[in-house]
Amino acid sequence: MSKSKAKKTTEEKTVKKNDIAKGKTAKKRGEEKKQEQAVAKKSEKKVEKGTKETAKEEKKKNKEIKKLQEKIKKKKKKPIFRGHFGKRSIRRKSRAKWDKWRVPRGADFKLKKEDGKAPSTGYRTSKALRYLHPSGYREVLIHNAKELEMLAGRANVAARIASTVGRKKRGEIIKKADEIGIKILNA
Repeated sequence: MSKSKAKKTTEEKTVKKNDIAKGKTAKKRGEEKKQEQAVAKKSEKKVEKGTKETAKEEKKKNKEIKKLQEKIKKKKKKPIFRGHFGKRSIRRKSRAKWDKWRVPRGADFKLKKEDGKAPSTGYRTSKALRYLHPSGYREVLIHNAKELEMLAGRANVAARIASTVGRKKRGEIIKKADEIGIKILNA
């Protein structure tokens, strides 16, 4: 016989002895077990109802966020704009330094195709998608736990911990965010 089985049998024996000493019969013990099981089932059903309601709310939020994510993917990508200063051979696509939103205004400068496109108003994103993180959340910069608490009631908001926050305070902020239920983008 294994150790776990031996423990169970000894526990059962001690329970039976205690019940006999109290004057309980086998039928009473069986009835008590059934009552305990019924109470446990009722509490499980209550918990399930609560989780179903929260699950529905979470699904609703997730659908909204997925729609936003799809819209963000579809939005126009920013074209290449190369600065109008210096030699053309220096101003490469690979260098972000030259990718500036500037219109050449000099009399001597001719904008050629290789210089990229000229800025215009048509490249601005819609108001609904502006300043959204690719995950679909609106991003807010956090420096401490108090600032995080201010976000508690707001929907579709995710926090980004500032780079100046140290390791110890960062850990505290992450714990607090888990309690409140706010997503942290750079945790």
